[in-house]
Amino acid sequence: MEKNVFGRAWLVIVLAALCLLAYPFVHDRIPGLKDNLRGYNFYESLRSTQPKNKQRDAAKAKAKKPIAPVVNPTAEVQISAYDANDQFHGLTYLANFFEKLRQRKSQIRIAYYGDSSIEGDLICQTFRDSLQKRFGGKGVGYVGIDNPIPGFRQSVRLSFSNNWQRKTVIDKDPGRFPFGISGENFRALFPRPIVPKDTIDGTAVIDTAPPPKPISVHHWSEWGASKSFYGTRSFSSVRLFYGQAQGDSLAQTTRKVTSTYNGRSREILLDGREILNSVTLADSMTTRVRADFKIPGSLPLYGVSLETPNGVIVDNFSLRGNSGRSLMRISQEQLSSFQTALDYDLIILQYGLNVLNAKLQDYSWYTREMNQVIEHFQKAMPGVPILLIGPSDKSIKDGAVMHSDPSVYRITEAQRQSAMDKGCGFFSFYEAMGGEDSMVEWVERRRPKLANLDYTHFNSNGAKIAGNYLLTFLLGGYTEYELAYKKRPL
Repeated sequence: MEKNVFGRAWLVIVLAALCLLAYPFVHDRIPGLKDNLRGYNFYESLRSTQPKNKQRDAAKAKAKKPIAPVVNPTAEVQISAYDANDQFHGLTYLANFFEKLRQRKSQIRIAYYGDSSIEGDLICQTFRDSLQKRFGGKGVGYVGIDNPIPGFRQSVRLSFSNNWQRKTVIDKDPGRFPFGISGENFRALFPRPIVPKDTIDGTAVIDTAPPPKPISVHHWSEWGASKSFYGTRSFSSVRLFYGQAQGDSLAQTTRKVTSTYNGRSREILLDGREILNSVTLADSMTTRVRADFKIPGSLPLYGVSLETPNGVIVDNFSLRGNSGRSLMRISQEQLSSFQTALDYDLIILQYGLNVLNAKLQDYSWYTREMNQVIEHFQKAMPGVPILLIGPSDKSIKDGAVMHSDPSVYRITEAQRQSAMDKGCGFFSFYEAMGGEDSMVEWVERRRPKLANLDYTHFNSNGAKIAGNYLLTFLLGGYTEYELAYKKRPL
């Protein structure tokens, strides 16, 4: 009897051990397990945990230590450039922006540049919505003439004809037309006329008929408010921005746009001759505006701004695959012209995901590259504060399990160094998320999930949380500025 009990006990132990060892193999293959139970890798933990941690510790030790900022803030009210843990965040360099928030007397405008992390207005829309609720303002801000994925963005309703050509600063063939503030330009496309080849015995026939009339097609775009957010439900002003015609006479030479909103229409000439020109398409509160264009293919359009004259406006400038450096294709003259027209109070640059390389140890080259981008904006838009944002965590496969790409930490430090070098604010999504392996947590353990299965991009739930992280960071700096302002010497 005792032998049978002893044997059954050993059998239970053996079966439990087999289940323990087999579980990692079946977890990812059975949807019910994968979606509802946590996974683990027994073999991987035995094989590589200690060496992996040693490698990460070595990478952190090798990272360049922060140096003192070399650029002095110009604002009279100064706040700290370091947090409680002596980590550089550069909030002191955003003092001019905080002062605009404190005054609340006019429009406060933010240009938010980024890669696919903010595509579709992700992160931005939460950030904008919260700021507009607190400081006022309506409208989604700057929007293009068309968009390759118009339905993805929930903060604006955009529709357009299918005969626009869109060029961006990241295109291999950027074309001959200058780029606008968003790093894009748009041109009207026209079908080419078909010319018959009349020959007799190889000899061309002289055509005495008059030349064909220019081919005209209908080009239009329409922008509508969105009920998804408090501030995007209406707007009181719509401005169209366009450039200089390049002398192309194959298509129509007429340059005009018909604006339609609130049941009325008016025709506006696009006869500006500056590198940047603007016209008002709507000047009263509305929820939709349509523009019908009669323009040649030689006239570059840049975009429209849906806005109010007061409160916060946040422009989303996202280009997938951008490392940040391609922003230097926007000329300083063009940036200066847009600054005159739009009067930005803060520039946000969020990049880094597209240069991650787990095998790369030294990212000092990226510090130099971002320094050049920052200098480009500082020269074109002097006095406008800049906030540099480091990338979110990204996971890659380390053996059979997912771990943080070690280059995320390295590039975060490289960008922090760039912010220190050039006197900018700095915020790290990697650190805000929780640091190492936080993306694994957001994908595998948080419910609902906060990131996609590429272990790189936030989903809508995660983007909302990320937007609130950024908001908390900036409003924390604003609160500190308000306290310092009250204590300033009079």
